[in-house]
Formats: sequence, C-alpha cells, structure tokens
Amino acid sequence: MSIKSKLTLWFTFSMILLACLMFGFLALASSSVTVRNSRNVLQRVFHEIAGEVSYDDGVLELDDDFRTYEDNVYSILAAEDGGIITGYLPAERLMQIPFENGQEKKVNAGGEQYYLMDRKLSFSPDPDLWLRSVIPVSGSTISQEALRTAALIMLPVLIFLAAGGGYLLARRSLRPIRRISQTAQSVAESGDLSRRIEVKNRDELGQLSETFNIMFERLEENFNAEKQFTSDASHELRTPVAVILAQCEYALENASGEEELYECIGSIQRQGYRMSKLIESLLAFTRLEQRIQDVQLYPTDISALVESVCDEQAEVPENNISLSREIEPGITLMADATLFSRMISNLIRNSYRYGRENGYIQVSLRQKEKSVLFSVTDNGIGISAEDLPHIWNRFYRVDKSRSREKGGLGLGLSMVRQIARIHKAEVNVESVEHVGSRFTVSFPVREEKN
Repeated sequence: MSIKSKLTLWFTFSMILLACLMFGFLALASSSVTVRNSRNVLQRVFHEIAGEVSYDDGVLELDDDFRTYEDNVYSILAAEDGGIITGYLPAERLMQIPFENGQEKKVNAGGEQYYLMDRKLSFSPDPDLWLRSVIPVSGSTISQEALRTAALIMLPVLIFLAAGGGYLLARRSLRPIRRISQTAQSVAESGDLSRRIEVKNRDELGQLSETFNIMFERLEENFNAEKQFTSDASHELRTPVAVILAQCEYALENASGEEELYECIGSIQRQGYRMSKLIESLLAFTRLEQRIQDVQLYPTDISALVESVCDEQAEVPENNISLSREIEPGITLMADATLFSRMISNLIRNSYRYGRENGYIQVSLRQKEKSVLFSVTDNGIGISAEDLPHIWNRFYRVDKSRSREKGGLGLGLSMVRQIARIHKAEVNVESVEHVGSRFTVSFPVREEKN
C-alpha cells in the first residue's frame, strides 16, 4: 500500500473509533441526565398537585391550576378505600398497585416501564386521600432516541469527511515526494544532472527537496570535473605517446647510425619518464582525493617542518631566485607530516617555476589568535584575473609552454587545495599579473580542553 493510502485509512479508522467513543459517552451521559431530569419533573409535578388539594367545611376543593396530566406526568386522586376521585393513569395495572405512602419506584405495566410516586394526604378531621403520579420511562428516552438518530446520520457523514479530508491532506502533503521521485527518475533515465526539484514550501519536505537539489548540484560538479579530468589526462598522455611512437618509427625506418638511434632512445626515455611522473602524480592525487591514502594527523612541529622543507628547496635554486623565510618557532598543529611537506614543497616549487630570474621567494609562518598562517610570496609572472579562478583545477597551467619546460603537470595547486581541506584549512591566493603572487594557507588552532 502507498503511504497516501495508509494515511487515509489511519485517518478514517481514527475518526470511526473517536466517533464511536464519543457516541457511547454521549449516550451514557444523556441517559443518566435524562432519567434524572424525568424524575425531577415527576417530583415537581407531584408536589405541585399535592399543594392544590384541600377541604373547606368538609368539602373537597381543587385549585384552578390542578391538572391530572402535565409534562408527560399522569396523576390520580383516590379516596382512602382506593376509589378514584379524579384523574387517570395510562395502564390499568397502575391502578391496581397498592398505595405506599412516600414511595418512589419503577414498575412495569402493559409492557411499559414507569416511575411511580405515592403520597397520603391527611386532612384531619376530614378523610385522608391518596395521590399517585407516574411518568413513562419510554418518555424519558425520547431525547436519547433523537440523539441516536442524529448520531447515526452524522456518523457516516463525519467518517466520509474525515476520509476525504485525510486523503486530500495526504495527497497534498506527499506531492513533494512525487516531484522528488519524478525528478530522480528523470535524471536516471536521461543522465541530465542539471535538473532540479521544484521547491514550493519551506516545510520538512521542502527542506528535503533542497537537500536533493544540493546533492544533484554536487553530483553535476563532480561529474563534470571527472569528465574534464579524463579529457585532460588523455590529452597529457597523448603527447608523450605520440612522440614515443614517432621516434620508434623513425628509428626503425630512417636511423642510419648508432648516434641517431641513441638520440631516438633518449627522446623515448624522456617521454617515458614524463608519462611515469604523470601516472604517479595522478595515482597520488586520486588516493588523496578518495581518501585511499591513510592520513595520520598527529601533533607536529610545523615550524621545524617548514624550516626543513625550505632548506631542501634552497639547495636547488632556479634562475638565481633567492629563498628567504620568516618562521615563528614552536608552532604545533595536528597534521600529517608527509602531506604537509608535499603541500609546502608544491607551493615553493610553483613559485620557482613561475618566478623571475634573480627574483625572490618569501616563506612565512606565524600564529595569529585562533589560526596559523602559512604563506609563500614571490615576484614572478603573476596570474591574470581571467586565470585566477581556474588555477585550482587539475591540469590547468597559467603559462603552458613554460610549465612544460619546467616539467609541470598542472596538478600541484590542486593537490595543495586537497591537502588543505584534509587539514580543515583554507587556501587563498592574491596575485597581480607581471608583479607576483602570494599563496596563504590558514589553519584553525584547536583549543585544548582541560
């Protein structure tokens, strides 16, 4: 059964149960109240009639308000010997029941039930009289019958309204789920990740729809990134493969001596090394991105680590570029030393690769309140405003020809950003074309709990 059907049945069953309980309660309450009211009416009429009987000089007198039938109450006035003076009762059996002074009881007569009251009226020295009043029990249940009839008419109406209202409410409430299902099915069939779920309300299902839209957006971004990655990787591998095949064909068909053969083999070897480096870099990046590589975060002396990496990089200067540093000692962070070193190296090597001849690179590490700032500044070729948003993309190069000469693969900055994310850090860049660049990584400092 669908959720809509289950909700509708639940509403209907709940309404039936509630109506039956209410009907039973009202019937019991009404019966009790009606019986009590009927007996009150009997007692009231009985006492009113008793006060309207008197003797005057031995003559029986009845007031003008004397009634033998009033408010469904039947009354008789009888002599001491039982002879009827006035009035009547609805059943002969009620006339035959012996009089009992001050009694109020329930009796059966002619297949009906009655409430009966007797009282002896003493008028010494005049003769005593008997007053008897009765009220039918069936007469006291008229309101109950009316209540039952109204309930039997209204109960199906209420159940129908509850079922219809529950169905409409369930249908309206579950409409966003249908839109989610239809959109997901459409995406599955067409492969179009750009489709989004229409959000009309801000309720729980509306929030769920927005969550699905965010998921679709991220899937689309990842899918497009993977397509671009596959295209770029294919492009990067196509060039060295083409060179290797061309050199092999030339060596087999045109090489005339050992020198030419050695030259062809040397070219093939360089392209092989390039391909091997590219594959290793792709493998490392994939492991890092998919968290296949085991990341171990331990308290690490970042100051000493940055000093060590700077010493290594300064040993192999390029284009006579100087490397200076300003490192605050004793800074400790939760970090993976291997990944952290790779991030620092990538940033410094990037500055070397795009630096000016006789230029400079400045490395800085300092702690500010609740963050640690690591930055690499150079006076190299800089990055244009057009290129700046794309430098974190895999295989993207600002100066493609210069990058190829230096052996760059376009994966360094992408790896820097991924390593920063693993360490819950933010990486930013400020750059002006032909002036230089500054890359800054901001690490949060965890407060120690006592």
